[in-house]
Parts: sequence; C-alpha cells; structure tokens
Amino acid sequence: MIQIIFQDNWVLALHKPSGLPSESQNKEGQETAEDLVRQGLGESPIFLCHRLDTGTSGVLLFAKTPEVFGEIRQKFKNREVRKHYLAFCEKSQSQFPINRINYPFPIQTPLAHHPKSKKRMIPLPEGLKRSFRGKPLPAHSIIHGMEESVFGGVPCLKLRVEIKTGVMHQIRVHLSHQGYPILGDSLYGEKPTSTPRLALHAESLEFELRGFRYYLKSDLNPLE
Repeated sequence: MIQIIFQDNWVLALHKPSGLPSESQNKEGQETAEDLVRQGLGESPIFLCHRLDTGTSGVLLFAKTPEVFGEIRQKFKNREVRKHYLAFCEKSQSQFPINRINYPFPIQTPLAHHPKSKKRMIPLPEGLKRSFRGKPLPAHSIIHGMEESVFGGVPCLKLRVEIKTGVMHQIRVHLSHQGYPILGDSLYGEKPTSTPRLALHAESLEFELRGFRYYLKSDLNPLE
C-alpha cells in the first residue's frame, strides 16, 4: 500500500517509508517503491525522477511521461529543485556548537567513494589528502536551523537541511564530518544504533514545471 501525496497528469509524489528501497537493488523478492507505484497504476507508464536512501523516509517523485521525466531530470541537474530534509542528530562535540551558528550555515566539503567499500562515501576537506575511488564530487548542503528535539524517545538535535547537490549519502556524510552524526546511521555514526531507523526525512520538494509551481510535502512518522 502506497501513500500518494499528490498526482496530476504529469507527476506523482508519494511518501516513501523508511526501510523501503526507492528502486531495485538486485535482491530477489525485495519490494521497492517503484514496484508499488507500477502495481498501483497498472499499465500506465511511470518514471522515477530521483532516489532516497533505503533508510530515509519522505517525498519521492515520479514522472508520468518520458517528456516530463526528461524535464524534471534536467531541473535536478540544473539545481532548480529545492530539496529540504529533517535530520535528527546525536548530541556531540562539534565544529559548530548549537549556540554559535549563523544561519544559513553552508557545508561544501567535496565527497568521494570510499577506496575499499562500495557502500560508503568519504569527505575530502581542503588540505587533507585521502585515498578514494573515482573523482571528487562537489557537494553543497545548507543548514537552515537547529533545535533541541526527541526522536524515537532519544534526546537529540533536529536540523533543517537543504541540499543543492545530490551526491550519495550527502547529508549523512556532511553532518557526521561536522560532528553531528544522524541517529540510526550505522555507516557514519553510532554503533550500535539507538533508534530502529535512520532518522533522516525528505520533507519537501519545490520546483516549477510547465507554468505551475509545485510544493510537495511529506509528514514525518518516526515510528514507521
């Protein structure tokens, strides 16, 4: 059962729960958000416009025609889609203490693939030489606010984050590198995890398409 946030003749947006892959990961019998949408629409065509990590919940966008898919993919490429997230992070020592930040706070540390693991990304801060695979990737995140919060019964800090780029695990790596690993993130944060899910939520997407302004928002459910 999928929870559709919005649809018209051009797009469909759903709320993806944590734990559901966006698309096939070559695991036999594994259900994906893309599968569920295709099942719900029958023979109607559908095209996945972007991806969320399996543990991340929130807005997932599909196009209903190849032409609209091409237009939206170009908007993502041109950074014309505004992407806002909620990240619930460990309270820890950091390079930017909660009471000393001037917002918006940009993070533009490039990222790269880990030299030995296909599942991990690493930050490449200026002046630090590290081994990595491929090429360094520009990554631009912006923190718009931070406040005391609770997630799954765990006291934490809630960060409002916008991403201008879409590098794999971008928010998770950027925040962990700054001293604020996301709750439930076994790759870049705590071990063992104190929450049953990754505490990262894709709250909204905003863009213009064919003369219309779209604002697609997904409410967070920490218990899903």
